[in-house]
Amino acid sequence: MRNLSCHPQHSSHPKNQSIPAPFLLLLVLAMTACETPPVEPLPRPAGLPPAPLFQIYLIHEEPGPNVVERRVEKTGETIFLARRPDATEYDMAWAEVQVDRITGRPSVLAHFTIEGADKLALLTAQNIGRRMALIMDGRVLATPLIIAPIRDGRIRIEGFVSKEQAQRLADAVNRRSR
Repeated sequence: MRNLSCHPQHSSHPKNQSIPAPFLLLLVLAMTACETPPVEPLPRPAGLPPAPLFQIYLIHEEPGPNVVERRVEKTGETIFLARRPDATEYDMAWAEVQVDRITGRPSVLAHFTIEGADKLALLTAQNIGRRMALIMDGRVLATPLIIAPIRDGRIRIEGFVSKEQAQRLADAVNRRSR
């Protein structure tokens, strides 16, 4: 058997020689076990909007294809989400920060675009009794239960760690809508 290395340039195979399939499989398996340095994320191509700050996902009941596992920090619960969000702050027209007069906790009242409102109405109408995950900065803010369709295109988002975090979301939505 040939010597396998984590560094292909040190492989004992000449560059122009083809590798038999069983050796290629072993090479792939050996390469996946190698330690690799962290990869810097690629910059977003010009013309694309920045990555979404806020996402809404429908929570799936169990793992499956194209579903990823996430942990809710506040509760330790494991949830399962699609790889792509069902809605983001790009579906919102404008937003405002509000502070509960009793608890002092911040929230964001988000008003969706016409297309975003239609998307939210369909998502909630078809999934009554299921939960959604509201995620900001990659962290799960809340996992509310869908009890009725949201047809007016507005939601109140709670679970922020600070008023500044809530304000960042409102600013991101409002900056785009000007």
